[in-house]
Amino acid sequence: MPPSATAFPCCRSHDLFAPVEEYPQRIQRTPGDEAYWFSWDSSFDGKAAILIARLGGEAMVSRIYRPSRFGKVRRSRGLLTTADWSLLEDAVVAANLWMLDERGGRHGLDGSTWSFAGRRRHDYHYITRWSPDGELWELGRLFFDVAGLVEVRLY
Repeated sequence: MPPSATAFPCCRSHDLFAPVEEYPQRIQRTPGDEAYWFSWDSSFDGKAAILIARLGGEAMVSRIYRPSRFGKVRRSRGLLTTADWSLLEDAVVAANLWMLDERGGRHGLDGSTWSFAGRRRHDYHYITRWSPDGELWELGRLFFDVAGLVEVRLY
């Protein structure tokens, strides 16, 4: 019998103060069958790291959120429903996440940096974008929604 999703060690190891470059590497050591990571770093409105991982028939979401540069860090984790996992899979496909180049799109000063990483067994992919739109924005929005951050405005 596989371990419970609540036992995923990766979901407790994220730290907003660690170098961002370390987050995608940690997802490669996740014991789950499939895992997706999203980091949102806004110029003015805070920071978040969300991990969604599946092991067997269970899926888990773990998040760290800071509403402002000087705000208190809020952590949360919990099980993800099968319906939410299906929505995530559909959003990953719609955003074409596995086929996107690591870097691309526009750059700027007023907006946010979005970084995504995904791992399926031995396949790993990482991308970063500046204030994306379209399906990639929808994927980030879904991460925030399933992590309980529905009220957060993304741009």
